[in-house]
Amino acid sequence: MRPAPLVLILGLSLAGAALAAEMTVKDEMKTVVDPATNTIFAVGGDVDPANGPDAAKVPAARWAEALKAAGALKGVAADLNGSQKKPGDEWAKAAADFTRLAADAEAAAAKKDGAGLSKAANDLGDTCTACHSKYKQQG
Repeated sequence: MRPAPLVLILGLSLAGAALAAEMTVKDEMKTVVDPATNTIFAVGGDVDPANGPDAAKVPAARWAEALKAAGALKGVAADLNGSQKKPGDEWAKAAADFTRLAADAEAAAAKKDGAGLSKAANDLGDTCTACHSKYKQQG
């Protein structure tokens, strides 16, 4: 590869990383959290043993989607505890809960644990709702 294209590719990569690092909470929620949680919720429902015997028949690709989505949530959780952190105990608790539940979802997806993923999905939904009622501007 010639040096000029390599420099261009490297420059674009660094610019993309810098742009991603400067995303607002709202941007991260819209572009990362919404699609990732939708995946976790959908797969969590698909694999929930309470939904019958077909839950155990979920294809490996669905588990891989859940694993990838949980990893994305962990990345946002790090931002919510770091550069995007808001003052106050309520934010800290919500961000810590989000971090723990993203890790729980990732662990359950890695083990193909339907009950664990379903629980993590339900708990994530509750945590999201509580946090949004306090911090998300409605309207």
